[in-house]
Amino acid sequence: MIDGLLTRVAPTFASLAYKFDAPREFMFRMISQTALSYHESELSEGVAGKVRGGDRLPWVSLPDSDNYESLSAIGWQVHVYGAAKPDLKAWCDEKKVLLHVFNWHTDHGKAGFARDAAYLLRPDTYVGIADPQGSPKKPHCQ
Repeated sequence: MIDGLLTRVAPTFASLAYKFDAPREFMFRMISQTALSYHESELSEGVAGKVRGGDRLPWVSLPDSDNYESLSAIGWQVHVYGAAKPDLKAWCDEKKVLLHVFNWHTDHGKAGFARDAAYLLRPDTYVGIADPQGSPKKPHCQ
């Protein structure tokens, strides 16, 4: 009985449900895990613009590039949208953390980024630390 439900009824129900936007979007978010956040994690801190530590990195696509291209390198990295401060550059060099600086574009602001802020990304592409000052001079970064 259960096998019949799983092999006949569930696929029929699913194909009907996928015709509607809300169930299709819900299933996409569940399967792709784009609805996950780690706001309560001890590895998440700060807010810069609308981006909080624990958020998935917002994607921004511009005509000549996008900010997800750098994510092919799996590891800790820092993103700055605007200008990176010299002390942040020095910290990244010292700690051997990749630093990606993106020329500021209004689309970055629309996506929630703050100009010249620093976003420390974890290897899973979630924001670990969002620092509006764009500086490593905090106890958690030393």
